[in-house]
Amino acid sequence: MNFRQLQTFVEIVSLGSFAAAAKKLNATQSTISARIQELEQDLGVTLFDRGQRKATVTAKGRELMGYAERALALQDDIRRHIGPSQGLSGLVRVGVAELVAMTWLPRFAATLRERYPQITLELDIALTSPLRNRLVSGDLDIAFIPGPAFDVGLTARSLGSVQFGWMAGRDFPSRRSPLIASDFSELRILSLGENSVHFETVSSWLAESGSTQRPDLCNSMTVLAMLTAAGVGVSLLPPMCYEKELASGELRLLDSDPAPPRMPFSVVFKSRKMTAIQTAIADIAAEISTFERAPGG
Repeated sequence: MNFRQLQTFVEIVSLGSFAAAAKKLNATQSTISARIQELEQDLGVTLFDRGQRKATVTAKGRELMGYAERALALQDDIRRHIGPSQGLSGLVRVGVAELVAMTWLPRFAATLRERYPQITLELDIALTSPLRNRLVSGDLDIAFIPGPAFDVGLTARSLGSVQFGWMAGRDFPSRRSPLIASDFSELRILSLGENSVHFETVSSWLAESGSTQRPDLCNSMTVLAMLTAAGVGVSLLPPMCYEKELASGELRLLDSDPAPPRMPFSVVFKSRKMTAIQTAIADIAAEISTFERAPGG
């Protein structure tokens, strides 16, 4: 029995198939099958029911899972505390919200490469809900996403928060008073897709106004800003990303009462699968993030 066999076993159980584990571990399915057969022979038990179309773990396999996870966690602890940090290596699949990609992601990637040159990143830029689902299913190892709360079994570490504001194009009529909820029933609203925290925030404003209108949706904040600047409608955008456009008048920041809430961001990972590599990534993300931190945070 060795750590590679245990890691293979854990990945099959977590991902639900030999094929998915082979892809994650960059190995052939025959190699994956051979490792499990060797592990079963060594332990003298059957770990998977081969009579099922899906890799169904047996009772003994479920019993082994806890031991295997603890063994792999101990291996990570040994590497983290005893071995050189530069020795960390492997492919890490990272889910990234677009706002992170627009701001500090390049510096994060450069810092990670400088400190841990043998870690390879596979970045998945998408809306919040798909990233969270991929993290839960095991298709992602870690994610930088917005949201005030996350699924049971996920651990979150703060990356700070971002202030959003309602914006319009340069030709939007001037107002003497701030926008209030009832004003939104008369405005054309632009929003990120339904699978985003952004959409949830926009929808809450529309609900307060009593409006039944459906916002125009787009899955890119960059395109959302372009549509807003073109006068298509008003949208909720982070001023920190559009200082140039605001200074030139291409975009206008609209006063609103109340002001939109700050959006918290976190680095999120499965509580039971935190590894030395994920710890390194979370530490660097927390260090590099340019999002505003609470005093003492």
